[in-house]
Amino acid sequence: MKAGLQRIFRILLVVIAVSAGLITLLSMLVQNSTLSLLRAVFVEWTVIVAAFSMLLGVANVLRVHAQRIQQRQGLVYSLVLVISFLAVFIPGILSPNLVPEMLQDWTGPMGHIVDFAYRYVQRPLQSTLFSLMAFFVVTAALRAFRIRSAASFVMFVAALFVLLGSARLSLFNSWDVFIETRDWILGVPVLAGARGILLGLALGTVVTGLRLLLGVERPYSE
Repeated sequence: MKAGLQRIFRILLVVIAVSAGLITLLSMLVQNSTLSLLRAVFVEWTVIVAAFSMLLGVANVLRVHAQRIQQRQGLVYSLVLVISFLAVFIPGILSPNLVPEMLQDWTGPMGHIVDFAYRYVQRPLQSTLFSLMAFFVVTAALRAFRIRSAASFVMFVAALFVLLGSARLSLFNSWDVFIETRDWILGVPVLAGARGILLGLALGTVVTGLRLLLGVERPYSE
């Protein structure tokens, strides 16, 4: 009995998912007010589900770090994460109309607290992270440009021409050769490779979408 109910429930999930997907797809191909209205409803539901999923993810992160604090594992880092989150999240979700007038400029998503955290905490941390990533990229390039085969030699020469062409040293009259070579490398082989990757991604997305619409892939019934 239980197995039969589970089977019916899975079939119902497949029917709902396939129907919603087909209606959304048809609303983009056919001009119909009913289909457009249904698509708007489905998109709104998707946004709501995504919002709750994000809240569940945040709650899970807080639960994990609360356990780490209790177990004294990475105590300092977990405390910093939890305190920073609460210090920004609580003022950010408070409506300015629900707090005293003197605190209205400090609460809300556009309040002084959220703005301060973004300007003077998050942005400097992002800049620091990206500046450190530059050094990692340089070390990775040094390891990758070791000439061990014909392919690595071609990659080394292409990277050298791109770097020299980007330098744009106008002191030498013949420097335009490097600039023109760099433009050709970026405009022909690099662009061709990028388009091939994008085509592969598009085909993969289409195949994945078809498998979901046909009910072959059922991540919602797991």
